[in-house]
Amino acid sequence: MDTLAKRLAEAMSRARLNQPGLARQASTPDQPVTQQTVHNLVSGQTTHSKHLPALADALGVSLEWLTRGDHTLKAGAGAASVAGGEAHLAPIRGAHPSQLRVLGMAECGPDGWSMWNGDVIDTVPTPSGLQGAPNAYAVYAVGTSMEPRYYEGELVFVHPGKPVTAGSFVLVQIRPEHEGDTPKAVVKRLIKRTASKTVLEQFNPARKFDVRNDDIVSIHRVVGSGES
Repeated sequence: MDTLAKRLAEAMSRARLNQPGLARQASTPDQPVTQQTVHNLVSGQTTHSKHLPALADALGVSLEWLTRGDHTLKAGAGAASVAGGEAHLAPIRGAHPSQLRVLGMAECGPDGWSMWNGDVIDTVPTPSGLQGAPNAYAVYAVGTSMEPRYYEGELVFVHPGKPVTAGSFVLVQIRPEHEGDTPKAVVKRLIKRTASKTVLEQFNPARKFDVRNDDIVSIHRVVGSGES
């Protein structure tokens, strides 16, 4: 896999996405990706695009592997590109394809923020809606800030490749205050995203708040829930 075009084609095959599908998965309201962009990259007509971080995230691979080939494919609770930023996917190994990985979060403060360690703490049967989604994962809901939508201890299923849109529920991971510290994460409802901020909503108590896009490492779509 010595070219970006070949690595992109390989990752698309693994993710079972064609060019239109990948364009849809990588698109956001603020940054739409066209099929022509994907075609130009897969065909080798270009090796540069501002959408490469979003494409890598939608495919569940690291940006470094996709652009330079110097990292292995990595699937799991990775990081999405936000406002042009760059992030990395953490490797998650050892579970059977029929089993979904549950990643660790622990309550750490107000507004439902939790410590995010990304470690596999459990595995559960993969819901039918996530079959074939290699980078899907789950977390246990922490705290009561999203009740009555998501209850404490309930499994929350996350699909990083699914487009994030206003009104959807999302798991947002933010950068730690100090390098080397554990990042924080939260499950909320997305109100809107602008060039500089993301507006989130919680239900209990009801309130909205802003998060600077520069502080966001990843924002992944929540697609359902179930009992542990």
